[in-house]
Amino acid sequence: MLEPVRITVSSQDPRHLAKKEWFLSQPGCQWSPAAADPSLTQPCLSITSKGVYLSYQDERLSFHPSMALLRLMNLYRGLPDRYLEATALQKGDVLLDATLGLGTDALVGAWAVGKVGKVVAIERSPYLAAIVKDGLLHEIQVPRVKNPEKRRAWAELKQAAVNIEVHFDDHFRFMQNLPSSGVDVVYFDPMFRRTQDKSSSIKPLHLWGNPEKLSPDAVREACRVARKRVVLKERKESTEFVRLGFEIMPGGRYSTVDYGIIKP
Repeated sequence: MLEPVRITVSSQDPRHLAKKEWFLSQPGCQWSPAAADPSLTQPCLSITSKGVYLSYQDERLSFHPSMALLRLMNLYRGLPDRYLEATALQKGDVLLDATLGLGTDALVGAWAVGKVGKVVAIERSPYLAAIVKDGLLHEIQVPRVKNPEKRRAWAELKQAAVNIEVHFDDHFRFMQNLPSSGVDVVYFDPMFRRTQDKSSSIKPLHLWGNPEKLSPDAVREACRVARKRVVLKERKESTEFVRLGFEIMPGGRYSTVDYGIIKP
């Protein structure tokens, strides 16, 4: 994980300055002044009129709900979503997303549980937690587009974002403080931390995420706090499912990933 990180604003716009102060107040982040030698490359969080992004050398990362938007539109068209099939989320459920990342699955999960449900999202990287929290608050806007399906998807994502509670924490420590059967579903997606994906929005995650494998202790704790099921997303033919005691969900023949399930 890259740290400390310098923070810059592209202008003296009061909104940018206020956002800088907000980021400076976020727990766990270690901010540094700019390097005395401008030739040195530092990890950086940039606040600009076009959004907020983390960068290091040639890698750049920002929050954007584009994949969640596409998945919602596919759901409207009657296409299946394997994440929703694996988690079996219902209206009113409480989902614990233990590995938030850039928040795509959390957004789809929040849409599925509806206004009466909730997603509690845990991210061990303070910088990812902060940038996603800011994105959920400010970066989901309903655009003026002619396509009613797209307008509906943006509006529902905006509502879903309200139901996501982001925490910077270690998921094992966080779960230890939860009551037994305190949530409905616990979801793990540790694979993004080792991603080889070529997508410009996904590839840089390995710089900021926690590279550690999911621990058996965390899975046991998840089984204690989950009332309905614990779900793990991993690559096809991953040995993690066997190591951690998950039963692979059938389907996804042409997918590069599988979902494993434990029903406590």
